[in-house]
Amino acid sequence: MSLLGLELSDAGILVAGNEPAGLLKVDGNRFESPGFALPEINQLIVGGVAERKAHLYPRQILNKFWDQLNTEPLEQPNPFAQNHAEIAFEHLARIWQNVKNHGKEMAIAVPSFYTREHLGYILGIAQELGIPIKGFVPLAVAAVPARLPEGLMLHLDIHLHRLEITRLERTEQLSQKDSISAEGNGLSKLYRKWVDVVAEEFVRSTRFDPLHQAATEQELYDRLPGILTALCRNPGVHFEMSAGSKTYHVTLTRDLFYKSGAPVFEEIRRLIGRFCDRFGKSAAGTVLILTDRIARLPGLKDMLAGIANCSIIELKAGAGALGILNFSGPLFEQQAGSSAPFLVSRPLPNDGPISYEELRKDDHDQHRPTHILYRNLAYPITDKPLIVCLSEDDGESGIRIKVRTDSVSRKHCTVQLQGNKVVLNDCSASGTFVDDIPVNGKMILSLGQTVRIGTPGETLKLIACLNRKTDET
Repeated sequence: MSLLGLELSDAGILVAGNEPAGLLKVDGNRFESPGFALPEINQLIVGGVAERKAHLYPRQILNKFWDQLNTEPLEQPNPFAQNHAEIAFEHLARIWQNVKNHGKEMAIAVPSFYTREHLGYILGIAQELGIPIKGFVPLAVAAVPARLPEGLMLHLDIHLHRLEITRLERTEQLSQKDSISAEGNGLSKLYRKWVDVVAEEFVRSTRFDPLHQAATEQELYDRLPGILTALCRNPGVHFEMSAGSKTYHVTLTRDLFYKSGAPVFEEIRRLIGRFCDRFGKSAAGTVLILTDRIARLPGLKDMLAGIANCSIIELKAGAGALGILNFSGPLFEQQAGSSAPFLVSRPLPNDGPISYEELRKDDHDQHRPTHILYRNLAYPITDKPLIVCLSEDDGESGIRIKVRTDSVSRKHCTVQLQGNKVVLNDCSASGTFVDDIPVNGKMILSLGQTVRIGTPGETLKLIACLNRKTDET
């Protein structure tokens, strides 16, 4: 496949390509590159490396260049970039360097608040870098599934500095009709609040203040996404941090994060209400389509579920980058006389809308892990507990950990299928960690997560095998 699809969000730029289409590594080993930049002595570092230094050098960090893409002089100029467009140039240059061997052209899914002036800047940057741009599509149009339930369709997304709600309309085409952008209600605001809340919990429970030193503050920001992921699946998580020779523990709850993020959540609910009041409540209900960025906010889906006659659809990470590859090629070819067209609609299949129940079932099946991988062997996950242990008990199926250490128990944990969910139950004395978050009793597992047994311990990976029915029989 020669066409690459790029999803542009300052929370994390993603690129899809190859055949079959999949996400590409754009930032070291990462599949997304956040919109951060940091001037150093001899260079401007961008992406994940800059993000991991953001709270070590808070006065120097730059993270508004994609949100405020323009050529206005920076308040604090540096030798490497004089304006936001020049920083965006450096960021896109690094990403292109990592993906250019996978494709010859690029189509870009952009946020709904982007104007043609923004697109002009991107096109100019791409031309300077030698990136052939096939065209642009609104992120909401690119990301949503081809078949959707009927109703008032709203695409919800959140970036570093704003949240967005976009109304889509389904006829023979799927079209972006209008959108609302709420500046100042983005992930940066929520992360600052949540880091303060976690620090307060540590101080209250242990007297340890992770904000006292820049290094532990940065560590807290780095680990926050893992906490949010765990809280989306579980009502509470056990979280620990080390300072010197001591380790400190707190229990963090979904309710705590929801309450502290309430102003942003209420703004989301208010904006949804504005759309419903303006366009009338559809007899078929309201369909809320959530990007993975906004779906990770703890408690948000519970709040949205309280909206009457509402269906919620969660998109995969990179849905915009992947989606643009499915339909954009032929459409862009039809736009004669335009070097990089901006398409605000896309064709839809003729098989009509899908029921919400059918869509939800398919989504559960796609995201549920089927096997747990340990040292290149895949063990099937069934309704019978799969025991992870130092030595297998007679008559029990399990995964035998090959490294002998005091941190691995004879029966360390179990993994099993309970309904549509894969559940890990910790039975150990030394701890089980999912994506480096300690398991407090039980935790629901998702595809792609890593389970660590003991410290330093061994790691296992949650995977899905395509031939699921054969494996389970």
